[in-house]
Amino acid sequence: MKKNLSEGKPETADRNENNAKLLRKLDIFRNLVEATTDSIYMVDRLCRYLYLNPRHCERLGVSQDALVGSYYKDLHSPEETIKFTGYVAEVFNTGLSFQREHRSVKDGSEFLRTFSPVRTAVSGEEVAAVSVISKDVTEWKRAEHLHLTLAEKSPIGLFIIQDDRFVWVNPRFEESVGYAAQEIVGLPSLSLVHEDDRQLVRMRAIAMLRGENILAYEYRIITKENEVLWYMETVTSINFNGRRATLGSQMDITRQKIAEDALRQSEERSRTIIDNIADAYYETDLAGNLLMFNDAFLKMVGYTREEMQGMNYRQYSDKKSSSIAFHVFHQVFKTGKTVKRMEWEIHTKKGEKKNAELSVSLVYDGQGKPRGFRGIISDITERHKMDEVIRQQAFYDYLTGLPNRKLYYDRLHMAIKRARRDKKMIAVIILDLDRFKEVNDLRGHATGDALLRTVAQRLQAIVRDADTVARYGGDEFTFILPSIDKKEDALQIARKILKSFKEPFELDNCHLAVTSSLGMAIYPTFGDDIDTLMKNADIALYQAKARGRNRFCCYSNRA
Repeated sequence: MKKNLSEGKPETADRNENNAKLLRKLDIFRNLVEATTDSIYMVDRLCRYLYLNPRHCERLGVSQDALVGSYYKDLHSPEETIKFTGYVAEVFNTGLSFQREHRSVKDGSEFLRTFSPVRTAVSGEEVAAVSVISKDVTEWKRAEHLHLTLAEKSPIGLFIIQDDRFVWVNPRFEESVGYAAQEIVGLPSLSLVHEDDRQLVRMRAIAMLRGENILAYEYRIITKENEVLWYMETVTSINFNGRRATLGSQMDITRQKIAEDALRQSEERSRTIIDNIADAYYETDLAGNLLMFNDAFLKMVGYTREEMQGMNYRQYSDKKSSSIAFHVFHQVFKTGKTVKRMEWEIHTKKGEKKNAELSVSLVYDGQGKPRGFRGIISDITERHKMDEVIRQQAFYDYLTGLPNRKLYYDRLHMAIKRARRDKKMIAVIILDLDRFKEVNDLRGHATGDALLRTVAQRLQAIVRDADTVARYGGDEFTFILPSIDKKEDALQIARKILKSFKEPFELDNCHLAVTSSLGMAIYPTFGDDIDTLMKNADIALYQAKARGRNRFCCYSNRA
């Protein structure tokens, strides 16, 4: 009897049909995952790649066509493969999604990976594959570790809200409300707020998170001892454990509120609060004349309160900074939107220049009409100085102050690009101090260092403003002479450099007569790239040394 063709499909055919249906389903979502910055991929039970989005291919450094069909173990260490295989097996066995943290052996980056089942289109229950969404949380981890360390020591109450519930509080927060951390974590976010203030806190917090308000808001809390206290609070949006959360900071202002109620003066109340913050606070009219400011502002600019009252921003900033301020204030006035982190330069009473970062918000009167501006100013002068120190350390020699090898190569690269464009010549010179080792051996390294500094100063005085002299390393100095019209121009400068060594070098404890040897290569005649130029200049230097030192040689390809 003939067997019905519709009965008993081979197992392989069923599997292929299921896989085809699964891939057709994936096509629907493909456009959603193509542009994401997260790595998204899908594997089968054998940890064989079925699909990878462009971000994951980029991370692995392999094309999608090459990856599909390959195994996880082909691209990862045995340790990583064992863990990954276990996670995939767990999804197939349980049918449940879960998250696991992962540190890459390749570069140490940290990821939060979400493993989820992909079910067959036929039954909707059988797990046919596992999808993985891998989010890079390296920077989050570093930031969280630093911030949590600082927060534990903070004198200000700090807390983190996630899904409208407390997930973390610092010791100062525990102390302020009278509850231990384990009693607070898990409570609704407004559970400690006075019932009459909850709606206000909710609205003010939302406005601050949206950037519509930058000023701290006040509210009452009920402590564990049923004591009513006044607090001032700010909130900001953060990422915590890979998900969005809210970081809040609060300060006890109960005493200030009692004083304010006694004085019944709202303006003085605001001043008391503002003067307790570390950054400068200001309020101006629409023309930029100061109406109100705190002590931190006075400390920053160095004026007395009487001198600052009514002063216009143009009086403590230069023309360029005043122009920047005018455009920013006009933008805020026109749009009503707060501007944050505007970099500015302030001139103090003593004429010092300070780098500042400020925010600008519009202030309205009782009728809702704009009446001025206010904001916070942070002194970032030290941060700018630190950036300059870092730049100096990265590109300049610590002993002589000359450009180091890295900056030298950067400038030579740019000089070659300009010379190629303008059809000009470049001379590259390598200078080596003759018998410098003898100076170190006989007079000590301190004298040797002093000699190198003095040599650097003399060489800088010889070359043109457009030229570069750098310390290449040890007792070697290098030169870039750009925009040379003819070889003789470079030779003239080389003679001038050599001649400068005829005069002894005056050091603190002695006078030293030192000679030098120079090797030169000309672009593009004897090298049109950095490596060739430096190699040929080095050959010329050794020719100069071989001929008795205290001379220079220009490279030539003639034997």
